[in-house]
Amino acid sequence: MVKMLRINHVSKHFKKHRILNDVSFSLEPGESILLFGPNGAGKTSLLRLIMGHYQADAGNIEWKDPQTQVGFVLQDASLMDRVTIKELIQFTRGLYPNPISYSEALALSGLEEKESVKTEQLSIGQKRKMIFALALIGRPKLLIMDEPTAGMDVSARKHVYHQIQKLKDHGMTILMTTHLLNEASLLGDRVLLLEKGHLITNESVENIESYKKWLRFTTETNDSDPILKAAGFNWNLIWKRWELQTENTDQWVRWLVEKEISFSDLSIDKRSMEEYFEEMTSKGGDYNEDVV
Repeated sequence: MVKMLRINHVSKHFKKHRILNDVSFSLEPGESILLFGPNGAGKTSLLRLIMGHYQADAGNIEWKDPQTQVGFVLQDASLMDRVTIKELIQFTRGLYPNPISYSEALALSGLEEKESVKTEQLSIGQKRKMIFALALIGRPKLLIMDEPTAGMDVSARKHVYHQIQKLKDHGMTILMTTHLLNEASLLGDRVLLLEKGHLITNESVENIESYKKWLRFTTETNDSDPILKAAGFNWNLIWKRWELQTENTDQWVRWLVEKEISFSDLSIDKRSMEEYFEEMTSKGGDYNEDVV
C-alpha cells in the first residue's frame, strides 16, 4: 500500500539533549497509530517535527502528497476569547474552501446546548472538545492529536472516543499521542512506543494482544505444587490461582493433562497493554523533557 507519510531516520537535538534518535516509521491511509512513551520520551517533539514546527537534525519526513490537508489537536492550543461557540465555528468555517457544515462541527464538539456560550466560560474539558471539533472543519485527510482527551471527564472522553471511532470507520488517518493505555485497544490499529528518543516498538494492536496470553487455573490439592513451580507457574495470592504467561497455551494445557494434574476454572486471557509496556520499557531512569 502507498504510504501517506514516511519518517526516515529522524534525529533531533535541543542544546545538548538528544530528543529523537534515528526514528523511522510510516503511516498508511486510513490507519490509526497511537504513540506512547514516558514523559520526555520525545512524543510531542516528533509531532511538531511532522507538523513543520521544528527541523530535523538528521533524516527527513516524506509526504506522498505535500498538499495533504492536516488537522491538528495540540495540548497547548487555546481558543479565541470573547466569542461564542457559534461565532467561533462560523469563523473557522470561513477559513476553508470546503468546510463541513455548522451542524456537523457542533455535533463533533458535543456542545449543542452551549452554542451561545462564550469560550472563556467553558470548562477545560469543553474547550478540549471544541479544539477537537475545530481541527476537523477543513475535512482533513490526516488528524494529528497530542493527548486529545487530556483534562476531560469520563463523559467528555467517551464522546471524543465515539467521534474518533466514527472517523476511523470513514477512513480518516490518525496519529495521536496518549498516556491512557486503554485507548490503544479502543482507537488504535498500531502502537508506537518511544523511550528516551528511541522507537522501541512498532507493532499492531492485534499482535500485541495475541502474542502472549495468561493461562490460569486452580488445583484441587497441593500435591502438584512442586511440579508447577518447577515448570515456571506462579501462584497468585490475590486470585488464588496458578498462572503462566505464554505464547503456547495449547501446549501447556496438554502438558497439564500429560502430568495428570487435576485442574479446574481454566481461563486463557489476553495480555493487557499495561503488561506489554511494562515488559518493553526500562524501569526508572532520567528522561529529557519534551520541548513544547
